[in-house]
Amino acid sequence: MTSSRPRLRAVERLPLARDDEAWIVLRDPLGLSEPVTVPSEAGPLLDLLDGQRTPAQIRQSLLMRGALDIPTADIEALVADLSDAGLLDDPRFRARWQAHHEAFLEAPTRAPRHAGTLYPDDPETLRATLSRALPGRDGRFAQRRAALALICPHQPAQAIPDLLDATARDLPPAEQLDAIVILGTDHGVGLTPYAATGKRYQTPLGEAPAAARLLAELEEQLPWITREEIRHRAGHSVELAVCALHYLYEDSCPPILPILCGQSSLARREGLRAEVDDFLAAMGRALARRRVLLWTSAELGHAGPAYGGPALPPDASARLERRDRALLQSLLDGRPERLLRACLEDDPQLGRASGSAALVTLARLLPLGYQATLTGYRVASAPGVEPGLAGLAGLRVYEHGVGE
Repeated sequence: MTSSRPRLRAVERLPLARDDEAWIVLRDPLGLSEPVTVPSEAGPLLDLLDGQRTPAQIRQSLLMRGALDIPTADIEALVADLSDAGLLDDPRFRARWQAHHEAFLEAPTRAPRHAGTLYPDDPETLRATLSRALPGRDGRFAQRRAALALICPHQPAQAIPDLLDATARDLPPAEQLDAIVILGTDHGVGLTPYAATGKRYQTPLGEAPAAARLLAELEEQLPWITREEIRHRAGHSVELAVCALHYLYEDSCPPILPILCGQSSLARREGLRAEVDDFLAAMGRALARRRVLLWTSAELGHAGPAYGGPALPPDASARLERRDRALLQSLLDGRPERLLRACLEDDPQLGRASGSAALVTLARLLPLGYQATLTGYRVASAPGVEPGLAGLAGLRVYEHGVGE
């Protein structure tokens, strides 16, 4: 049964051009529902699915705005289709969410979601792919001074071999680590600013061990930290990082704590700000007692229709690079608050930096006096037919001003 006042969930709207026709693809960031495509003319109708209007009132609003003349029966049919697809915030979706959530909680491990699509699902093929991007694996571990943190784009290894090769160096040997904390970019909309899971991530190369003690310590102080761990079900930023780490450390891989950083961690609202402050304080205490590598899986600018933004201006690549390099400079200078202010600036054509939440979180967790080394930056075209640009950067961080 659909609601009499339908509300569209917080889904991604991606433009699609095909055969001289324009469409909108509605995609569920949680991966619980299949994508649905509607004509681009339906955009104003989708905006009115806010839980405040009946289909008849939606029709009247569209007529008053001079936007569309759609019979009420057609609006009701679209609403029913969206409900069937699980894209409305209604009892049907909540039942679907509950079933997926219970199944996820009951599973002992987090199954790979993107093997066979973003990266090879065959272990030997994946190992060969990673070996080409990360040649000389044994030489990547620090002989003298080890990196404290890394920033890598959440791209398949075969797409960023240069950045991955240049960034994944001076790694702490396994025996010098108590844990690896992955700060992953979360493109979904969550209720909590961060979401952790204690499940072991499966990869084609095997299971990565979980940092159970570290998570238990955080849960004592942050009861909400695993409340939305289902966000780990579909996200690829952590999955790709785990694959690379499992390849680098092999069977001696230290225990991993994956944490997804949501956009709400940047919010100024009092309740969310308090949760962010509590998280940073708890993580700070935990890191002070452990030897930890912080691996941040994040990217910079995502602009253009491929990423749900407007058409690219002629100078988009140059503008994106200028803005991205300014963000990176805040990280290089150890200025987390300046980085936060820059990340909150919403350029109407370029949008916000994709990995803002993870980047700001890392900057706030790093100790005073750190030194960051930029290992590479480039603007890459989005895959597929829709135009888009992404800013990809690698960074390596050392403690107390210790560099290469």
